[in-house]
Amino acid sequence: MNKTFNWTASSQSREKVFIEMDKLRKKDFDWHDLQNLTASYFGGHDVAEIAKEAFCRHIGDNAVHQKGLHPSVSTYEREVLEMVFGLFNAPNEASGTITTGGSESIMLALKTARDQARAEKPEINVPELVVPQSAYAVFNKACHLLGIKLVQMSESPDFRADVAGMKEAVNENTIMMVGSAPPFPYGLVDPIPELAAIAKAHKIWFHVDACIGGFVLPFARDLGEVIPDFDFSVEGVTSISCDFHKYGYAYRGCSVLLLRNAELEQYQGFSTETWPAGDYYSKNVAGSRNSGPIASAWAVMKYLGYEGYLEIIRQLIASRQKFFQQIEASKSAQLLGRAEGPHFAFTVGDVDIHRLLANLMTRGWRANLGTKPDSVLLMLSHHHGQIAEKFGQDLNSAIEEARSQAPVDHDAQVYSIY
Repeated sequence: MNKTFNWTASSQSREKVFIEMDKLRKKDFDWHDLQNLTASYFGGHDVAEIAKEAFCRHIGDNAVHQKGLHPSVSTYEREVLEMVFGLFNAPNEASGTITTGGSESIMLALKTARDQARAEKPEINVPELVVPQSAYAVFNKACHLLGIKLVQMSESPDFRADVAGMKEAVNENTIMMVGSAPPFPYGLVDPIPELAAIAKAHKIWFHVDACIGGFVLPFARDLGEVIPDFDFSVEGVTSISCDFHKYGYAYRGCSVLLLRNAELEQYQGFSTETWPAGDYYSKNVAGSRNSGPIASAWAVMKYLGYEGYLEIIRQLIASRQKFFQQIEASKSAQLLGRAEGPHFAFTVGDVDIHRLLANLMTRGWRANLGTKPDSVLLMLSHHHGQIAEKFGQDLNSAIEEARSQAPVDHDAQVYSIY
């Protein structure tokens, strides 16, 4: 036996294992803590328990085997997709695929567009993807893996996609354009109708990344909020990605890729007849997938219903407004636009943003860092309104403290203050 391999020499009792685990977790931050303003997506303790119980009931089930071994999972998937089709105004011919997360949904959309282009535009040697500056970094990753040239904008006018720049970037090799509803860095929905019109005019794929806002924007609109059009009601939108494990309140990882027309699925999947165990076909990037996330999505959507989601989003919007008021009343802080999404960013021009975020962390807060421009990014859940005033007070004191401190060594500490 290799003595350098770190392995327990003998078995340990269940009690000892969990004592050690609890010891290791002492520095972990509770994901539903009120001072956690990062990507945690808390829908309430009752919702979290529903999701957990449904997840655990299927924790050992493989979603790949749902037809033969776990037909209940097929029912969950079908009914969840039906609910989402309605949410996004999908046409009758639409199709959907449950995935392990937004990254896989985006990867599948891009793979499908690439393979369609290979079949219908064989003259393209190096396919290109045109994205806003604020597009999720997974588009960069997917292009790297799929052999696609990424054309990314360098600016975000008014913190939305650069429509003129993206129009100019389209050429005979472009296979897809992207807009976000909304993107992670700012929380403002991109001009989807304008971008989709460009894509339609050039007969190319247009994808809407609604991974963050998909379970927020439709309900916000129904509550009277002014929400830009972003779904299949917009002509030219080919596909949409949306994450159940964000504001759908399912357990990670669970997302969906929706296609306007099921005929496009012929370019989505992968098949081979060379495997000795039989013909192989998969619509997903992932092979084995836990059925728990799908079950949790179904359970939460059944438990909350339309009215339940509506009430949660009502509270989330109210919480966002309270934070807006605190930030606008603070010393030197400036919002980066009036976000339509559940998250937003602000900057403080006369202090080092890394130092400011570090000071907020010493006061118990957890938040994200934006870089273009340097900013603090807050991701809200519906219960955060009750601590908006405390955040405002701590923000003011953190700003004052930062003004008297030396800047942070960014290279050395940027990862430690997220």
